Amino acid sequence: MGVPSMGQLRSAKAQARKDGKHARIAIKKALKNKAQQARRKAKKERAALPDDGRGRKGLASDAAGSADDMAMSDAPKRASSKPIKPGKGSGTPGARAASAKLEKAVRISKRGGRRRKATWRSMGMR
Repeated sequence: MGVPSMGQLRSAKAQARKDGKHARIAIKKALKNKAQQARRKAKKERAALPDDGRGRKGLASDAAGSADDMAMSDAPKRASSKPIKPGKGSGTPGARAASAKLEKAVRISKRGGRRRKATWRSMGMR
């Protein structure tokens, strides 16, 4: 086939372009994602560099740091956590592991849990 006309070229260009609302949203999200990745990478690189006392010259940063370390070592220790009662777990992994260690509850009622009305059906007659 021959060379495409200007109309054909313009049409192809228009179809290749993404100009819908969702495309604009997706492009904006992708740009934000790339910018955040670059920001996090730069932050990691800055953290990897040795600390030079935040740009202050003439100060002994190691002497000040050791005084802070001594103050933190005097902090009181945390008390050990209390065991979780059956059915009272918060859903965290530690809570689920603790509740799994407990023995199963003993069945008290044959008819199930809370009964709303005293009917024949709730008493198991029908």
